[in-house]
Amino acid sequence: MNYVSIGRIRPEIINSVVERYPEFKAILSSDTDIIFWKDRIKHTERHKKDFSSEEDYEMCFKNIPAIIDHPDFVSVHSSRDSISFIRKFSENVSVAVRLSSDGKLAYRTMYPLKNSQLNNYVKQGRAWEIRNN
Repeated sequence: MNYVSIGRIRPEIINSVVERYPEFKAILSSDTDIIFWKDRIKHTERHKKDFSSEEDYEMCFKNIPAIIDHPDFVSVHSSRDSISFIRKFSENVSVAVRLSSDGKLAYRTMYPLKNSQLNNYVKQGRAWEIRNN
């Protein structure tokens, strides 16, 4: 098999996205698996050097499903074709998930995000905080 499911987007997060981007209502579903294609590993490894250490990269990579399930922030790309799940560890980590027009979800990449970038996204209204219970 060339892919695995790395989870689904929680209904509360979907509601938060749809509140800001109503056009996603028809295509986002908490029943849709997020697919991780095998070829994305090599792509993601290109960002390894952007992390403060290899250990941080490995820890974040292993926690991709948890980052998606319990992000601190969510962001929608300006092209509206992907959603980023951002979690604060020793640095901010963004996990991007591609959203196709038919509602399919696929892991795209993971990379560290500077505080200044995150703050800029929040100011622009492209990212917002998620309250996790």
